[in-house]
Amino acid sequence: MTLEEEIAQRHLLAADGLEASLQSEQQSVRILVSERWASSKSGQMLASCLVNLLCRQLKLVRHIEVVAPETDVLIQSPSGDDLSSFPACLQALATWAVKDAISISTIQTTVKADHTIFVGTFSPELNTDHGHALVAIGDGWRAWVGDPANSKGFTPPTLTSPLGPFLAAALAAGEIFKRTRGIRRGKYLSAAGYSLWSGATSPDWNLLEEGPTVAGSVLPPVHVIGAGAVGNALAYVFANLGLSDGYCILIDDDKYDWTNLNRCLLAGWKDFGRYKVDATARALRAAGLGAFPFSAAIKSYVADARNGLRADVARQVDDLMFQIAVSCVDKGISRQDIQGLRPQLLLGGSTLNLQAKANLYPGRPGAACLACFNPAERQGEKIRALEMQLRNMPRTERICFLAGNGLDAQAVEEYLSGAKCGGLGEAALRDFANRPTAEFSVGFVSLGAGILLAATLLRNTVFSATAPRHRDMTTLNFLNGGLSDSDIGADEACEQKCQSV
Repeated sequence: MTLEEEIAQRHLLAADGLEASLQSEQQSVRILVSERWASSKSGQMLASCLVNLLCRQLKLVRHIEVVAPETDVLIQSPSGDDLSSFPACLQALATWAVKDAISISTIQTTVKADHTIFVGTFSPELNTDHGHALVAIGDGWRAWVGDPANSKGFTPPTLTSPLGPFLAAALAAGEIFKRTRGIRRGKYLSAAGYSLWSGATSPDWNLLEEGPTVAGSVLPPVHVIGAGAVGNALAYVFANLGLSDGYCILIDDDKYDWTNLNRCLLAGWKDFGRYKVDATARALRAAGLGAFPFSAAIKSYVADARNGLRADVARQVDDLMFQIAVSCVDKGISRQDIQGLRPQLLLGGSTLNLQAKANLYPGRPGAACLACFNPAERQGEKIRALEMQLRNMPRTERICFLAGNGLDAQAVEEYLSGAKCGGLGEAALRDFANRPTAEFSVGFVSLGAGILLAATLLRNTVFSATAPRHRDMTTLNFLNGGLSDSDIGADEACEQKCQSV
């Protein structure tokens, strides 16, 4: 497959609510940033995040045109590189992300765009033939996306938090995606506003409650377990919060493959084959935050020497004390391991089809823990089934199968022929047998989960004394634009017996 096909593979898979096949493809998107928003941090974060999302929607989007007055750069690049002027920096961003798989320009043309996104102010005189039009606004803790006819009464951007701008970018990218993939149910957003502080929604921007200033805050050390799409998104938000102090311990034993690039927003094409924690740490350090990347599983982290870990955190881990942990993993066994650490504050983020979720696990009677409804995978059964399948294959077919799936054919052959357990062949088969099945995933949903996690974490740490109460599970459904809170009851079959602890 080509690079474009590899990156597009996951967001072309079947998903609940989407049409089975593309309704349109290779679309052109024009992003028009008004002068006031182009010279603001909120406007630049929104536009930059939007380009970062859209350039990864390969097969659906083929060209991005950004039109904005030239100005100084006020934002941090997800690549960690120094930026040129805005909007020229957005060309470098797309090239860093997906090489030459998509074209992008910052010169306005008269060519009709399939979609036009107005960042800030709807200005029809800038482009009389703009195809499907959308307005996106994000400032502080608030975001709004909808039809130009409904875009009235917006206040000028004055804040610096990425929460609202990134959410507006995710919603706008989601609307482009829905129109190109096609939806079987749900709706297109015509006037959808959100407050990540109150959790309320409204079509009226001025009715959305703004939250406190985040810049300059101090965030306690956070263990982020899982540096894939949701972990990337959470770190992406952290890197733009303007914290005066923060420290992230990033734990993941996986490396980037090409399919990860459609949703891992802190990784570019040159990160292929590298550990996921390294790209995430790079972005955090470029933002002036502390980061400790650990490229192994959580069990190894607990038992390891952890050379380079900040001394105060190292002492806590030695005493098996975990202040804050955020689960961004996709395996039941990993969630079981994280719950076993008994963190003082535990959150979990996940995605399913076009839904983004952030869960708070408060540890109170009757509430679910992270292990509830997440049983450990039965690895032994899977590897035995795979061994039987391989042994029943002709040798030449087996060798081709192993090589085609990136397995060491010689080591596996030795294991199947009776070599002792515990060797490289058995380890390779175990990892392959328990590899998660490829499922639909796309960048704006992963970013949504990261944003919800960041907002939940801030409300329960930095602003715990003043934040409005939210229920334990927050869900953002990009299919219909719904944002809701609910509680999660405990699992009677919980493997960790959380209600008896």
